[in-house]
Amino acid sequence: MAIICATNLSAEAVHAATVAATVAERLGEPLLLLGVDDEVPDANAPEALSAAEGGLAEEVVRLRTLTGTVEPRMQRGASVETLLGDEECRDARLVVVAADGWRTSPWRKTSLAERLARHGCAPVLAVRQDTALLDWARGRRRLLVTVGVDPRSVTSDAALTFLRELRRVGGCDVLATFVCSPMEERARLGVHTPVHVERLDPWARHMEGLDPLVERVLQREVRERVGDLEGEGCVEVVLEPGYGRPADHLLHVAHARAAELTVVGMHLRGGMQRLWHGSVSEGVLRHSERSVACIPPGAREPRRLPPPRSALVPVDFSPASGRAIAQACSLVGPGGRVHLLHVHRLRGRERGPRDFHGVLPEPAGERDAVLGRLWEQVPQDADALAVHWSVEGVSGEDVATAICQATEREGVDLVCVGTSHRHEVVTDGLAGAVARQLVLRCRRPVMVVPAA
Repeated sequence: MAIICATNLSAEAVHAATVAATVAERLGEPLLLLGVDDEVPDANAPEALSAAEGGLAEEVVRLRTLTGTVEPRMQRGASVETLLGDEECRDARLVVVAADGWRTSPWRKTSLAERLARHGCAPVLAVRQDTALLDWARGRRRLLVTVGVDPRSVTSDAALTFLRELRRVGGCDVLATFVCSPMEERARLGVHTPVHVERLDPWARHMEGLDPLVERVLQREVRERVGDLEGEGCVEVVLEPGYGRPADHLLHVAHARAAELTVVGMHLRGGMQRLWHGSVSEGVLRHSERSVACIPPGAREPRRLPPPRSALVPVDFSPASGRAIAQACSLVGPGGRVHLLHVHRLRGRERGPRDFHGVLPEPAGERDAVLGRLWEQVPQDADALAVHWSVEGVSGEDVATAICQATEREGVDLVCVGTSHRHEVVTDGLAGAVARQLVLRCRRPVMVVPAA
């Protein structure tokens, strides 16, 4: 593996090369210095090219005082394909490049840093001219890093993998930032908003207010996604409610907290997909005032899923749900958690908007009786007594949707649902219809317990 640095010997590129050499020395990796003569066309300009090669040789001498192994290579033109061939991509651990100081043309407005990030063969660190990165790489201080974390996106895994790499170099204080839409999160978690917003507390009346329940769930999801980070430094979860371009909100957090590096994962969409969906990483890279790291999906470590320690069981008080409860109890084991859920299906006049804020419970006349029956479903054997149990009764127009929303609120590892050949999963639905919908729509693994 190697640290690759592209340079055109501008002041910005010299600073980036210093950072690259210092990081290479801390990681014990060789430095491949790619000289890019972006002022010279691919046609005949031998004198200018010779001068550029001389400047590159002087830069190599300087960098060898910072790290042991520096391999120079001169490239004509700033084509990404010319810079990073198959061999370089295969061996690259990190590509370091100055964010500014590159020549553009009327037909190519993107900087070299953006084109390298789009190429996606390795993490790209676009360095701005400040001393924070260099002081951190030299071990003089900790680095304040904003990392974009979406608990439901694989790009977050790549960004977090790179963050672990940074902590191997030096200490990092982390702002794990999730840009969220309050309305979308309330819908995902089944939190109802009243028709008359004046019934809400003043802080919750504007569009960007986060309900306490939503905030608790998002805090838990982000922390679970980040996991344990080895190395020096603290981790803080930042929830940024907002609408529009996520890159703008991520940059707002970075600017407000004076973060010195922003780390974002990439989807590597191309052509029409990038035009339609947009690119958070490109927006951050183009408009950030500080250094940015763009991490391709191939850089992420494979996630190891632990054995399930929590489960949700939809209950309709049938023998099928009883078998699902027993199965869930055996899966989570002693110290695990099982959440029993009953969904009251809204019909006729019960449907429609209402002045209620929060998760819609069972009808008032049935609530206590249903919760009592749910507690009666808890097994009383020794193994079950070692499990933590909780019960909940909710109402919803669609049973499968209500179950999916409950899994998100509870953060369970899997759903265990019982089915039978008779009308048992839900008394007013088709046999097995809820189980089929859960398998199709639920983000958690679904275990279907068949009839005995």
